[in-house]
Amino acid sequence: MAHESLSLADGELTLELLPGLGAAVATLRYQGRDVLRPTPPGASDPFDTAAFALVPFANRIADGRFRVGGREVTIPRNAPGQAHPLHGHGWRRPWRVDEAARDRAALSYEHVPDDWPWAYAATQTLSLRDDSLEMALSVENRDSTPMPAGLGWHPYFHKGRGATLRAHFEGVWLTDEESLPVRLAHGTRFAQWGRGDELARPELIDHCHTGWPGVAEILLPQERLRLALTASRALRWLHIYSPPALDFFCVEPVSQMPNAVN
Repeated sequence: MAHESLSLADGELTLELLPGLGAAVATLRYQGRDVLRPTPPGASDPFDTAAFALVPFANRIADGRFRVGGREVTIPRNAPGQAHPLHGHGWRRPWRVDEAARDRAALSYEHVPDDWPWAYAATQTLSLRDDSLEMALSVENRDSTPMPAGLGWHPYFHKGRGATLRAHFEGVWLTDEESLPVRLAHGTRFAQWGRGDELARPELIDHCHTGWPGVAEILLPQERLRLALTASRALRWLHIYSPPALDFFCVEPVSQMPNAVN
């Protein structure tokens, strides 16, 4: 199923959005070079896109079960091959385009209570300026009882030869075999991210890093790009996902660790 796209441009930066496919980013290009992994033609799953928003939670909720204020909540799995529901609802639902200008778009998603028993509204605004993309994401609880919530952004980058990440962390959540966090370790694991190590590693990295100051540098030599990733104070966790056998990696600013509600 083809999804209608929405295009933005400013200077040498262009962005293509897919409002009907979770408001995902289809392409982000600078001087014609791909900043994010481009979405293949005809893609129908957000997992194949360049980036998408995480709302109202980031990453996994163990078995889709949690308890809030005496209420037991159970939500279903939402992705093939995944043992736990992940990334919220927004990435799996169509969004409404509320504003579309040459260099700016505003979109919204309104959730009707279902297995997730709260009504809420999410908004995202994407703006281009010269050589930068700014994304603003928010969620509003429209229900009468408190709702747990978290936010994040899930961009995919091409893991070409020499791709590196430089970022500083205080710790990392080590995980079990189902990628659920079990123990906080101080310092770094897998690589020396503080000095800018390569993303291509022999082991799976699917871990949430804590104590992140909100600034990271990504070097993509094949695309001849050096990227600065910055996040607001609410996003002080950085989730790194780099599967060893695949040619992409994700560096995700998030407001919470996986399974935070538990």
